[in-house]
Amino acid sequence: MVAAAAVAALAMASTACGSDEPAPAQADPKPEATTAGPKDLSGLLANPHDDPSQDEVMDADFTQVAAKGLLGVPKGMTFAPDTCVNYVRLGDAAGTPLQTAPAEQMGKLNGWMQFNAASPVGKDHNLGHDNFFAHYVVELSGLDVKKMGDEAISTCSDGTVTLDGKLTGELVNTTLDAPVVPGATATFAIKQRLQFAPAKTPADGEILKKYYGKLDPNGGMMRQKYITMVAFGDVLYFGIVGEPQYVTKMADNFGKRASQKGLA
Repeated sequence: MVAAAAVAALAMASTACGSDEPAPAQADPKPEATTAGPKDLSGLLANPHDDPSQDEVMDADFTQVAAKGLLGVPKGMTFAPDTCVNYVRLGDAAGTPLQTAPAEQMGKLNGWMQFNAASPVGKDHNLGHDNFFAHYVVELSGLDVKKMGDEAISTCSDGTVTLDGKLTGELVNTTLDAPVVPGATATFAIKQRLQFAPAKTPADGEILKKYYGKLDPNGGMMRQKYITMVAFGDVLYFGIVGEPQYVTKMADNFGKRASQKGLA
């Protein structure tokens, strides 16, 4: 404004002196640089089940996800290596894994989570995985879905899960054909198999029932989960479900809503 006033004053002075010289042209001011705010990620998650009326569904933003520990590992369970389940990275210089990020750091992320009451989210035990789904969408800097998926596969071809520090089973991640999602910058899909041999003692059987509700007919326990990751730029969709037929549906639902919001 000061510069503009000075130019105007000079022009007036020249006119007063009877000069025929035109006043110098004034350049248009440069627009101020703006910083893009967080993307609107609300409304991007949809229940994938064929009959949603049968589900009790919960939604939480990442402030609540962090405060309630909704991404945390159930108490009493340990995984080796940790990257079998903890491979989504925040994109910071330290490469902090999302699942075990400090609550203060996680709570500042822009994102939403949705899950049904049958899911293991937020539970300590009874992780039966029957008719469950859970998924979240979050904005992450430096998002690299392929790198995260490759880490989950390459480090967990012979992983383990241990219950109560006493009973150990197998945990294996393998690659699935990733859904094709129009507008997405990357997709990745994983099949996760968790298996315990038939219980050797009644005590082992009780541990398995505490965590998974019931034993398989052979006295052991085997569960499979299906995971899909979809990236729209720096926005990650992560979905996990117990039935393979919902993998593509979850990715498609997200892709359509993301495109409608202009994330593509």
